[in-house]
Amino acid sequence: MNGDILSYFGEEPYYQGRIIAVKYFYIESEAALYAARLRESGIKSFISNANTITAFPMGNAGIGLHVRETDRELSLKIIRKLDLNNINNVHDFSFHDADHEDIAYERAISEQKSINEPILLFTFFILSLLIFKVFIQSKGFLF
Repeated sequence: MNGDILSYFGEEPYYQGRIIAVKYFYIESEAALYAARLRESGIKSFISNANTITAFPMGNAGIGLHVRETDRELSLKIIRKLDLNNINNVHDFSFHDADHEDIAYERAISEQKSINEPILLFTFFILSLLIFKVFIQSKGFLF
């Protein structure tokens, strides 16, 4: 081992040199999509801290996407393009795309909720009376 962190890859020229993080993510699946796009462009990359951040979410973007330093510029160009596409896709979404079937489904759910509300209130009232009765009986007062 020559002291290089990636020396276990062997002597292949690709793995020689410095490795840098080009982007950090909150969600592993998003990092995997970016890594796949880089791989598709011929840039080898890897993701770090995915298991740790998934198991112990700390609220910070700790999942790193790493590439060789020599691939930095091309990687950042691809990442900027992906980021721009993600921003544009969010703004293209509209709730006006609902069809009649979606509206009927939402209406049915709303009507079902209104039917169940009196039943839930009655059940809550009966349970409250039973708990009150048990409390009174535990204090020595009998009904």
